[in-house]
Amino acid sequence: MALDMNVDFDEKLEQLAKVPKAIRLTVVGVLLAGIVGGYWHASYQPAQARRAELVAESRALQRTLNNARSVANNLPAFEAEVAELERDLDLALRQLPNRKQFEDLLQDISTAGKKVGVAIKSIDRSKEVDRDFYAEVPFNLELEGTYHDLARFFEMVAALPRIVNVGALNIDVGSETRVSTRLKVSGKATTFRFLSGEA
Repeated sequence: MALDMNVDFDEKLEQLAKVPKAIRLTVVGVLLAGIVGGYWHASYQPAQARRAELVAESRALQRTLNNARSVANNLPAFEAEVAELERDLDLALRQLPNRKQFEDLLQDISTAGKKVGVAIKSIDRSKEVDRDFYAEVPFNLELEGTYHDLARFFEMVAALPRIVNVGALNIDVGSETRVSTRLKVSGKATTFRFLSGEA
């Protein structure tokens, strides 16, 4: 069975012309509404969604750019802050001697005693107590000197670049004359040592 492909368009147009105008307008309106609806769902709505995504992405990139510009504008201030933090760290490390520097600290304490006339009878190191990044290094002291000499000695120890905490002290009269009184002092002091990745 063969299909007849010969369509007479003039005849079809005449048939359409006979259809009432209201029906023709309704059909054209429905066709236009279908075309507009199809365009809306197939093209416009996805384009609007993509546009909203691109706007949000653009705003995020703009915030990132503004942050980067802020950092770039404040770079000298940030560099100065980093340098200051490095100086603070260096100072803290000097205040927390490592194992080798501890002997130097004991020498500094002995020198302070000699300078002010305090006799250091003994300095006995006790067992260390490990903390997070440092260790407490307690040691027992036995000193002898006048009241004023001892006060100057403790003032010099407090001025050392390393941290030394002096705990409770026992003070007894060692010898007494009409000219002066020598005191015997014993007690515990603590310094701190930096644990630089020790196992």
